[in-house]
Formats: sequence, structure tokens, C-alpha cells
Amino acid sequence: DFQLDFGDPAPAAPPARVNPATDFGDVDFGDPSPVPASAATGLPDALEFDPTAAPMDDLEADLSAPLPPPPAAGPADGLEMLSFIDDSAGKEAGGRVPVKRFHVRRRSGKMFGPFEEGVIVKMLEDGQLLGNEDVSPDSEAWSAIGTVPVFAAAIQRLMEGPSKAVPIAATPGAPAPDAAASPDAANPQASMERLRQLYEGRMAAVSVVDRSAAEAKWKKRLPAIIAAGVSVLVLGTGASFEAGRYGAFGRHKFFPARVSAGSSEAKLVEEARKGLLADTYASYKEARKKSAQVLATKEYPEVRALWCQSVAYLQRRYADGDRSDLTSCNAHMEAIELLGEKNVEVIKTAAAIALTNRKGAEAQARLQDASTREDNQGDLELAFLLAESYAQQKDIGNAVATLTKVLEKDPKSAKAHHALGNLYQAQGKADEAAKAYADALAADPQHAASAVELAAVELLVRKSNIEQGAQAVESALKLQDALGPAERARARGLKGVALFQQFKPKEAEAELKAAYKDNPDSAFIKAQLAQVLRSQRDYDGALPLFASLAAEDSGNLELVDGHITALVMTGKMQDALTAVEAASKSFPNEARIAYLYGRIEDALDKPVEAEGHFKRATAADAKLVDAGLYLGRLYLRQHRNADARTLLEAAAQQAPEHAGVHAGLGELALAENNSLLAQQEFDRAVQLDPNLADAHLGLSRVSLLNGDAARAETEANRALELDPHLLKDGRLQRGLVLWRLHRLDEAVTELEKAKSEDPRSTTTPITLGAVLLEKGDLAGAESNLGLALRNEPSNHEALYYLGLVRAKRSEYTQALDSMKTAVDRAPKRADYKYAYGVILRDAKRLPDAIEQWQAAVALDPNYADAHEALGHAYLERAEFDSAIASFEAALKADPQRTRVMGAMGDVLFNAARWDDAVRRYQAALKADPKLTYVYYKVARAYTEQAQHAKAIDWYKKATTAEPENPQPFYYLGFAYKERNKRKDAITAFKEYLVKKPDAADKKDIEDEIYDLEH
Repeated sequence: DFQLDFGDPAPAAPPARVNPATDFGDVDFGDPSPVPASAATGLPDALEFDPTAAPMDDLEADLSAPLPPPPAAGPADGLEMLSFIDDSAGKEAGGRVPVKRFHVRRRSGKMFGPFEEGVIVKMLEDGQLLGNEDVSPDSEAWSAIGTVPVFAAAIQRLMEGPSKAVPIAATPGAPAPDAAASPDAANPQASMERLRQLYEGRMAAVSVVDRSAAEAKWKKRLPAIIAAGVSVLVLGTGASFEAGRYGAFGRHKFFPARVSAGSSEAKLVEEARKGLLADTYASYKEARKKSAQVLATKEYPEVRALWCQSVAYLQRRYADGDRSDLTSCNAHMEAIELLGEKNVEVIKTAAAIALTNRKGAEAQARLQDASTREDNQGDLELAFLLAESYAQQKDIGNAVATLTKVLEKDPKSAKAHHALGNLYQAQGKADEAAKAYADALAADPQHAASAVELAAVELLVRKSNIEQGAQAVESALKLQDALGPAERARARGLKGVALFQQFKPKEAEAELKAAYKDNPDSAFIKAQLAQVLRSQRDYDGALPLFASLAAEDSGNLELVDGHITALVMTGKMQDALTAVEAASKSFPNEARIAYLYGRIEDALDKPVEAEGHFKRATAADAKLVDAGLYLGRLYLRQHRNADARTLLEAAAQQAPEHAGVHAGLGELALAENNSLLAQQEFDRAVQLDPNLADAHLGLSRVSLLNGDAARAETEANRALELDPHLLKDGRLQRGLVLWRLHRLDEAVTELEKAKSEDPRSTTTPITLGAVLLEKGDLAGAESNLGLALRNEPSNHEALYYLGLVRAKRSEYTQALDSMKTAVDRAPKRADYKYAYGVILRDAKRLPDAIEQWQAAVALDPNYADAHEALGHAYLERAEFDSAIASFEAALKADPQRTRVMGAMGDVLFNAARWDDAVRRYQAALKADPKLTYVYYKVARAYTEQAQHAKAIDWYKKATTAEPENPQPFYYLGFAYKERNKRKDAITAFKEYLVKKPDAADKKDIEDEIYDLEH
């Protein structure tokens, strides 16, 4: 029962009697203590506790109920044994069934008991328990009373049956309800005895309580309590807003702080507003300073808005101030917005921040809405911000119209004139821009930014008078004190542009880098620096600049073009492919993008795709020479010379002074074996553009064909220096040059690099295989040639070198198969037929070899190797006249081949034409003193003619020239013998045996020595 009793408290109970017979822990269930006489007339108040009872938890009980039958006789002391005593005595009592008892806990936390099940059921029926209590058999594990089946059944019966009236306790002054139905109120001792008998001494005394008076008092006080609570709540809630942006009770929202009219603060605010309209670096700084002065005394949302607008201008126009100031403005926007969503200062501040972050489109709608309202028609700053948002979105027409309206209201506005000049300059209208800037300077001679932009018009728009532009820049730079950081940086950037236009790229680069350091956020400076670096082929330096610019302005074709080109030239082909794919979607019909797409696909060895893009570029813009040029070069690599000629000649007519076109014509001349014309075209290309890598590569090829390997190496190195990533076959050419210079290890290194850079190339592994063959690395050579044949099984050059590798291993059958296939694939290659003949000769098929050599000289009458091979073949077959003719043809084809003169001497020697042979040998020695092998041949010729004295002289020369050759000593011994120089003969024979200890005629020579000695 949770009712409250606000009546007078009951008198204190006298102390309870102490039973000396009880000890610690014992319970005295004796008679209760006597009560005062005042209590004899009944309960003085409806208290929940009986003051005459011991301090125990109370329960309400119906005293009108009849008493239960008296309990069975218990122990002699009149006390009931507790359950644990019953349990312990169970054995002696003959196994009496244990009694189950429960502790009861009310919702208030009060606990009492334990009670037997029947007692708890009775208390439920009498309403003393409400059914929402918890019970526990051990006062530790508690559960709802309804979880016990016995109690649950009792609660169910009570819910289904009619409610039982509970007697109400009598109150003072009221008659007893029914004297016959209740115990004698004047006899509290009898009541207590009755309760004791009812609960068998296991529960504290219970009183019947009447709460009606307490409820009435409570209901009277309740409205006042509620009103007080609501007041406290409202006051607390309102006060809690003081720490927020709205303030206590929203006072910041409903009553924002405003500068008092006529105050010193109001004057500062007005001067700050004028500073924004003056549009100079100094005026914006002054506006920031004066608004900050006002804010130092107190926070005014409108003044904070003005401060943020000045901060945004300084950041946006001059790259001045701390970036944290703009962050602070973002944080203050909540407070500024308390002025109201439609408040013009709120709109202008939000727009200023958005424009500084290059997000003018987000603020444009609010600016347009504000500009249409009547009360904002005189706000020029609002119009300037709207015009700037239009300009940022490339909506030049609306921007011009907005500024024109401003000039109608204020014709002397330097800010408006300057902004118009910027718009005209962006459109390339030099005259209009120059006039607007001049008008700005006329309105305000201190408007230094207009002086800078006048120079920009001359250099960036007109471009006709570079000297005048440079002078304008110098004039602007004289206004250093009036220029902001961004303006100074722009002026230096313009000076760099002037230097670049004067063909001073290094000086321009230095000036632009200094300007970029002053203002790294300037798109203009980044773009100009990127272009200067690109012109010097510094693509690594230009790439990050172009990447940043293209990300900021993806709609600018020139910047996107520069970004993709830089990616291509730095070898980042996959990134370039991603960028050009995105650009193709943004510029679907743009010829330049299609051309770059083709260059990338060409570099990635996708000729079909590249051809399609080049054709698409040409169709979109027939004047784009580069598209036709690179398509023609693609055709050259595919050996489609006729198609290439058509495109290259058309490009030459369209752009006769284009260096790339001349380089392409040089490649066409090389493909047609016209090295002289190729030389002329490549030289012309280098004259037009000394930095054209393709032209230098072409010169390297021509030089190598002409036998000038040194120049070929120089030109190849220069070409790779200019274009290390995109140059087709640059490393391959350098590897070929090194091979010709017999620097085989360097050639292998270079060709391995070329192979890794272009794994799809067939020419590179073929060349590498040829070099490895010459080095003697037959396994490496065969591996590379096999790779080439896997890429292109019918490649005749790979088959040719593979035949040479197999011949080197004496695998003549496989070698002949490979070489025959190569000859069949390229029947016009004289060198293939010559090599085929060599393998046939080594395979002992001399007639077939002679047939191949004859075919080779038929294809190339000046093929000296084939003529010389035929001469030796005819000599072997004793066809002396044919041999002489072949050797003479070889000498005619290659006059430096002096060894052929010795070979002709051999023919005459074998023909026994001794005098002719001697003359040939002596002529060969005169032409080439290194042909020392003929000494022996001359001596033999003299020996055959019995001219032993002359023979001895030539034999001596032979032994000196070739001391390890035993044959001169052999014949020298016999010559001495014929001259009867026995001692010299013995020495010569002995030397012969030393040089050739296992000689087949050793016994004969020893016999000769013996005979000469004896």
C-alpha cells in the first residue's frame, strides 16, 4: 500500500519488556507489551504500523475473520519449533513431512516471513498481498509469486471470482461499522492475541489502514506541485540554451546583437564596407582590420559576416592570410545564419566562402534570389558576387550583364571595370579588355591589378607586340607596394611568358618557378610553367602541374591534352589510357583527343585500334597534320608503303615546314632503300626542330647503312635522350650500332632493355639472337630466335639466324631446313642464298652450294662474299678460269678485300703457272703486307722451278712471319739439302719435328737427318 498519510503521528510506544530468559538469536513470542490507556478506545490514526507491536514488518489482516482451530500441542515452553528443528527431528518423529515456507518481498523492498503456503494463500484472499510480490524459499533466489503453482492458482481464483470487501479501520469520531463482526477495539490485548493465533507467532502485528484522508490532502496539494515543476522545467530549459548559439530563451535568434547607429563601431563597419567595393589589396586588408576591431569589443553576427567576406577576398584574389581564418568563418556561419536565411549578409558570406572554394554554383541560386528583392537593389557587393559566380561557371553573358547594371548605378566603379576586363580577356577580346582595364585605372589610379592585366592582354591575347607586353609587365612590377602576393606572382608569371615568347625558355622557367613559389594555387602560373617545361621536354616536371590543372578544370581541352601528353611522354601508358578514355567521353568529337588516343594505342602495340583513332581524328579535323603523319608512320611499320606515301605527301603539302613530316618522309625513303633521300629529309627535320627524336633516330639508321657506326651511335644516343619512353625502336637501333662496333656485351645489355620495354616486338629478340650467336652463346641465341618464331612463325629473318645457329652446331639437316624455309620466304635476299650455300658446302653438297651462290650474285652482282665463295668452289673443282673470274669479280666489288689477290695466286699455283703465281703473290703482299701466308707460297713456287736460292730466302721469311707453322721448315730443309748445306738442312728438319712431333713422315725426316749427319 503506497498511500501517504499526512495526519498527526501516533504517540511513541513504550519500550518493550525484556525477557531475561531469552538469549542472543532467540525470539520471544510472549505477550506484547502493554499499551497506553489512550489506545483503549481504538486506533488513533490509520497507521500502517502498530505502535504496540515489536518493530517488525506489518501486514494488514481482517480481524473479523474467525480464528483457525488451535494448533496441536507443541513443546512445553509454548513456542513453535522452527522448520529446521522439525527437519532435524524428523527421524525421531517418525518421518514427518517437512513444511514448505516462503519469504515474501514487496515492491518497496521490505521482506518478511517465512510463511507456510496456506498462510500466503490466505493473505492473498484477504487482500494483504496484491499478487505482485516476489517469494523465495531461502531469501536468496527470488521469483515472482505467480511462478509458484499454489499461489498462481489462488490468484487465478481471485481474478475469476467476485471481489471480497476488506473492512476499513475505524477512524476517531466515527462509529464502528459492525460491533458483532469485529473484535473489541477497546481490548488491544485480545486483538494481538487473535493475530498471534492467526499467524502462529510468525509475523509482526498488522493494522488495518484507512487512506482516504491522506488522499484528499494529496489531491489538494497536487496542482501546486505540478505548477511548480512545470515552472522549474521551463526555466531550466530556457537557461540551458545560454551555452548554445541561440542563447537563453533564443535571445540571440530573436534579438541578435547589432551595432548602434552613430557609434564609433558603426563608422568602422561603414568604412569596411567601402573597402570591399574599392577592390584593392590595401582596401581588403583595411576592411578585415576594421571589422576585427569592432569584433574585439563584442561579437556582432553582421560584422562577423563582413570580416569573413574580406577574409575570403584576400584568400581568393591575393592568396593572402591564414587558411585558418577561412576555417573560422565556416565555424561562425551558424552564428551568422541567426540573422535569418534571407538576410543579405548571410547570403553574401556563404557565397564568398563558396567562391573561394571554387564552388560558386552552390551559392548562385541564393544570390539570384537575393538580387531580385527590392530592398537589395542598392547592394553592389551582392551584384559583384553574383557576377563572379557566373564567371566561375563560364556564363560570360550573364556575368557581363550583371556588371553592366552595376556600372549604370556607379560608372566610376573600378571594381566593375576590372571585372569586365577579366571577362573580355577570357573571351580573347583584346581591345575591349584593354579599354576596361584603362577605365578601371582612370577611376582609381591605385588599382594596380588593372595595370597587371593590361600587360596580360598584350602577352596572352594580342601576342603581336612582345616588347610592348614586356614593358607593360615591368611597369606593373614597379607598383610592388600596391600589389598583393597573388598580383605580384601573376606579374612575375607574365614576365616569364614574355621571356618565353622571346625564346628564352630557361629564363622563363626560372621566373615562372619563382612566381609559382609565391602563389602555388594560381592556375594561370601553373599552366604557363607546365607549357614551358613541356616545350623543353621536361615532362616529368610538367606532369604534376598538368594533373592538378586537369583535375580542377576537366573541361579545358588544352589542359587535358597537356596532361595526357605528359603521361604518354613519361611512359605511364595505363594512366594515359585511363585519362584519354575519360577525355573521350567529355570531348567525344574532339580530333586532338582522338589523335592522343591513337598515340597511346600505338605505344601499347595495338595497331588496329590506333589506326581507327587516327582516322577518327583526321575525319574530325582534316587540318590536324599529326594524325595523318602518325597514321602514315604506322603504315610504314606494317610495310604498307603505298598507303604511307599517300598520307605523308598530303601532310607535306599541308605543312611543308613541319619537322615531323620530313622525318616521316625520311622513314619512307629508307623503306624504299633510298638512303640519300632519307639523309636529306632527316637533315631537314633536324634543322626545323633540333629536339625531334625521330629525326635523330633516322640519321642514326642512315649512318649505319653508310658504314659510319660512330655517327650512328651519337645520333641514337641523342634520340633516346630526347624521348626515352615513346621512341619506337630507339634502343633496338642503339643495340644494332653497338653490334656493328663489335661491343657485343653492351649490345646485349641494350637489346635486353629493348626486349623488356617492348615484349611484343619480334625484331628485338631476332637481333639479340644474332648478337648472342656471334658471341658464341648458341643456347641464348636459339632461345631468343624461338621466342621470335613463336610470335611470328613465318619470320624469315628468325629462320635465317636459327639456320646459322644449327649449322654452328653441325646440325646440318635442321640447319638446311631452317635456311631453305627462310630462302623460300624471302627469295630476293641474296645474303640468305649465300648463307644457304655455305651450309650446303659444309654438308659436302658443293654443287648445290655453287647453285645458291650463283643465285646470290645474280640478285646482287656486287655481293663480294658470294663471288669469293664461288672462286674457292671453282678452285676446289680445278675450274681455274672460273675461279680467277670469280675472284676478280669479288675484288671489283670490294677493292679492300686484298686476301682475294692471294687466292688468285693460289689458283695460278695450283694451275702450275709458277711465274704468274709469284707475281700475284707479290702484288698481294704489296697491297697488304699482312698477307704473310704467301711467303711460303712464293717459296714453294720457286722450289717448283728449282730456284732454291730464292726459295730459301722466302722460306726464311715464312718461318719468321709464321714461326709456329712447321711446313716452311720442312721445305727449307730440303732446299738447304739441294744447296748442299747439310748443317742448315739438319737444323731445319729438327725444327720441323719440334713443331710437328707427331708428323706422319717423322721416320723419313729422322732418316734424312741421319743421312746428312753421316
